[in-house]
Amino acid sequence: MKNYFEANKHNLNIAVDHLKKGNLIIHSTDTIPGLAADATNNSALKKLINLKGRPGPYSIIIQSVDSISKYAILGKGALRKIKNLLPGPFTILLKNNNRNNLSNLTVGGSELVGFRVPNHKFTNQLVTKFKSPIITTSLNLTGEESIINLEKVSEHFKELVIFDDKKRNPSKGSTILDFSSDNIKLIRKGDGDYAL
Repeated sequence: MKNYFEANKHNLNIAVDHLKKGNLIIHSTDTIPGLAADATNNSALKKLINLKGRPGPYSIIIQSVDSISKYAILGKGALRKIKNLLPGPFTILLKNNNRNNLSNLTVGGSELVGFRVPNHKFTNQLVTKFKSPIITTSLNLTGEESIINLEKVSEHFKELVIFDDKKRNPSKGSTILDFSSDNIKLIRKGDGDYAL
C-alpha cells in the first residue's frame, strides 16, 4: 500500500477517508508536521496516545475562529484578539463549554481546550472537508525532538499515511497562549510572536 502523498487538494479525499475510518495520518502544517486523528473518535485517539506515549490533553484544529464557540466559552474581547492571531502559528487555550462532541481522551481531564487554525492550505482544506475537529500533535515520542522530514518517516511508519508539502522550515512549534481568563498568559513561546 502506498503511504506517502503530496499534501495537496488532489489527495484530500485519501486523508479524509483514513480519518473517517479511525486511522491516524501524518501531515505537514504551518509549523512542524503532525500526527493527526479525529478528535471525536475514542478508538483513533487510543492509537494516537499509544504511539505518542502520553495521554491528553491535545489541542484541536478547527475550520475557523468562528467555530471556537462550539467547543469553548469565549468573550467578545477575546474573540477580537484571537482573530488577529488565527490563522497562524498559535494555539489558543480556552475553557471547555462541555457542550461538544470532543472525546474525553482529547480533553484529557483538563478544563481547557487548545485551538489551532493553521495558516496552511492543506490542513485547512482537510479539516473543512472532514467536517470535524482533528488533533494534530507533534510527530515525536514524548521527550524527544520533533521529526520534520516526512520522507524519512514514511520508511519507519509504513502503517501510517503521510501527506507532505515538502517544506522544511525550522520551527519551534506553535506559540501557546492561555485566553481562559482576562489575563492572557504565555504558556510556550513558539513560532508566533505575541506581546503581552
